[in-house]
Amino acid sequence: ILGSGAFGTALAIALSRDGSEITLWGRDPGDIAQMGATRTTGRALPGIALPDSLTVTPAFPEARIMLVAVPAQQVRGFLERHRDALTGRVLISCAKGVEKGTGLGTVDVLDNVIPDATTGCLTGPSFAADIARGLPTALVLAMRTGAEEVQSELNRPALRMYRTDDVIGAQLGGALKNVIALASGVAIGAGLGDSARASVIARGFADMVRYARGQGAKADTLQGLAGLGDLVLTC
Repeated sequence: ILGSGAFGTALAIALSRDGSEITLWGRDPGDIAQMGATRTTGRALPGIALPDSLTVTPAFPEARIMLVAVPAQQVRGFLERHRDALTGRVLISCAKGVEKGTGLGTVDVLDNVIPDATTGCLTGPSFAADIARGLPTALVLAMRTGAEEVQSELNRPALRMYRTDDVIGAQLGGALKNVIALASGVAIGAGLGDSARASVIARGFADMVRYARGQGAKADTLQGLAGLGDLVLTC
């Protein structure tokens, strides 16, 4: 897992809790050293014990399957810096967003920078703290090829992966829901009431579906965990 922020750390804990050997890489040597010495999580998600089978390291790891848990606007620079180590790997983006300037989703950026990698994204309704605590969470694994194998590697009793080949819809669901969630927050902050907030969510979701379909996504994808599910959680 590449990125020791809250979500990357939570995934590392959840995936290693059953004894699976997982490596968590972080770019801050001090934070990583503290995590290794205390065997507890770092400042992004403090206060949780690390499973014994989880290795934390500032040295860039080698693995066939890598979860890229860095912020969406930093994905391209990260990939360019570590291009040689990422070439030919299975790279799964865990960031939600659209790259400024290009309008590309994070999987599109992976394909653009590391064209010989097998790519996909992990998205859906998920608070990092819930995942780290072992609370039941369902996510969407979107890949054009190879999803069944990666799903089997990532599934855990409290962390369930649902597959789709609709990468466009999965990417857009995770990005567009944030816009509607901001509008929902505005409605709350303006004191407009729960009825107005519900209307913002419902009509905003309709806009999400229309826009995503116009970009080539499947409506079913937006109506599932990657769209409606994530929208409900964030709002």
